Amino acid sequence: MPTLTLQIHLTGTEPLVTRTFKVSSENSMYLLHHIIQVVMGWENYHLYQFEIGDFLFADRRLWDEDEMGPISDVKEVSVGEVFTGEETTLMYEYDFGDGWIHHIELVDQSSKPTQEILPFIISGENACPPEDCGGIYGYKHLMEVMKNPKHADYYETREWLGLTFNPFKYSVDAQNKKLGKLNKYIREYEEGFKR
Repeated sequence: MPTLTLQIHLTGTEPLVTRTFKVSSENSMYLLHHIIQVVMGWENYHLYQFEIGDFLFADRRLWDEDEMGPISDVKEVSVGEVFTGEETTLMYEYDFGDGWIHHIELVDQSSKPTQEILPFIISGENACPPEDCGGIYGYKHLMEVMKNPKHADYYETREWLGLTFNPFKYSVDAQNKKLGKLNKYIREYEEGFKR
């Protein structure tokens, strides 16, 4: 089972939100979506899609092909089928309202046995923006507000963000612990389709 090392960054963020992580080439694109949610620090509240060239991959259960066009189902395609060679890149869009665009690149591929339990985060820099903050422009505005305690929206924004948000903080160890609970997160996510 080849191991793929992927690098992902959130387009347009300053400071750049970036992560490097390893996955199995046998993982489905569906599983990669959930891995990305944990790796980045998102909450998995919104729709998503992967795009490589003219091909779209999404969860067929959440997709109206009549309205949004044809896709390949993420559960039917493996990561190894998409990332076919080094420097393969694709786009991952999360939250069609806020429009968070992620650039994902294959940086290494290895058939050697690995000691890590996959998936595994190697490195990461800077916190993911808060959910529902208005996309890249809303996030930039939020950051400007937080730099200026005299801004009219400062206290309301501070209260909404909470005291713990730090745009420069990312803990590889904490997120790897969350990846250890990935199956639990996916079970909870799937429960939403049974209601």
